Amino acid sequence: MLFFAFIICVTAITTASSRIGYFWHITDIQYDANYVTATDDYAKNCKQSSDDLELMIAVERRRPTNSRGTLGDYACDSPWSLVKSAVRAMKEKHGDNIEFILWSGDSVSLDVNDASARVVAIQNVTNLLSHTFSSQFVFPVLGHDDPGALLGQRIGYTELGYYWRQWLPTDAIQTFNKGGYYTIEQKSNKLRIIALNSNAFTSYENDEDVNPNEQLAWLERILLKSAKNKETVYLVSHKCPGVNERDPDEAPKFHDKYSSKYLQLIRRYANIIVGQFCGDLHSDTFRIVYDHNKRPVSWMMMSPSLTPSKSPGISNNPGLRLYKFNINSGHILDYTQYYIDLETSTNGSPDDWRVEYNLTQYYGLHEITPRSLHEVAETFQLDNSIQFDRYIEANSVRLHQSRECNLECRRMHYCAVRELDYSRFHSCVETAAEALSVSASPPHCHTLFAAVLLVAIALVHQRQQY
Repeated sequence: MLFFAFIICVTAITTASSRIGYFWHITDIQYDANYVTATDDYAKNCKQSSDDLELMIAVERRRPTNSRGTLGDYACDSPWSLVKSAVRAMKEKHGDNIEFILWSGDSVSLDVNDASARVVAIQNVTNLLSHTFSSQFVFPVLGHDDPGALLGQRIGYTELGYYWRQWLPTDAIQTFNKGGYYTIEQKSNKLRIIALNSNAFTSYENDEDVNPNEQLAWLERILLKSAKNKETVYLVSHKCPGVNERDPDEAPKFHDKYSSKYLQLIRRYANIIVGQFCGDLHSDTFRIVYDHNKRPVSWMMMSPSLTPSKSPGISNNPGLRLYKFNINSGHILDYTQYYIDLETSTNGSPDDWRVEYNLTQYYGLHEITPRSLHEVAETFQLDNSIQFDRYIEANSVRLHQSRECNLECRRMHYCAVRELDYSRFHSCVETAAEALSVSASPPHCHTLFAAVLLVAIALVHQRQQY
């Protein structure tokens, strides 16, 4: 009898320690209230390309056929029909049985120039999410295109906080009203969500209302408190530090000095930071943070955007991401990436949103850790890497025009994943160029020798950098 009681007890403890939960991540909605479906006059299709004839021609050459329609266009931001389709798919694919939703900014298209119209757009997205997920909390963060961030077109944090008061408790509203950041403590499972205003860390912002050092000091205090209370932490922001792997010449995401301080905090508290979630790049990728001994200690996941448009010549299919996690520990167990193909989808029903992949199955992972993602990234250096082929296909959410990736492209992706410091990224690209040229040596060079030499060069580079 005692034996059976022991078995029941052990089973109960195991079940309690491994409760499974889910949450959605939606990012870069960039709702364009001015979008209209295709007409003979292309300029009416969306405002993004209407002012530049050369830009329009480049987009037309790159555009898949039959892409203009009610659900959107690969050269335009999201129409309301796409936004509604995405939120409805979230509800029907996995609606009631979720813990919360992460909404990581850039919710309004830059094509909407009127300040009051931008505010209305934010209100519309807020209302759609709150009505669809009336029983769940939504945790929003500010993107650089949002009304609370654009200089000259902004509304105060207090007004945005008023719209989001249904989700944010009083203490979170207080810090949000001050600087656009906040923290939420989930006391039942000791998981803390820290929502950052990453606009403060960018090199091109000049906003007296946002003090990056003050926010970093606040973040350090919260992380110290979480460590003392034995909490686990999710960091949520619109941007993550590092380079845009599809456009390395784009303005840096974080100013160097703030990036350095931020990464120092990540390394110091890596044992409690069990997830970092960002958007902004519009692509599907990830980043790895290494300590000073070159050990992988933390990771960052960048979810692809809902909007199909990034910039001229760079687009993707709209994406949504559903995370699976251990409620008690906060550890991410897996995620399912959903997407809709604008070429083949006409009405935007939930059935049109398909599973693109599951992370663990896609890359053959037993667990999601900094080490396992590091091992995936290391395969990017090798010739005929199945892992890299899968990564590059997912990077643009299966938009087939973006799948080609030459040696230069491959080293950009590899270095962007590994090196979040800008100078080290450029050094990595130069070193990787030499290493990857070995893999493209004449046929008389033995393949195995080339692979070994490639890895050796990379290891020497790692030691030199740290």
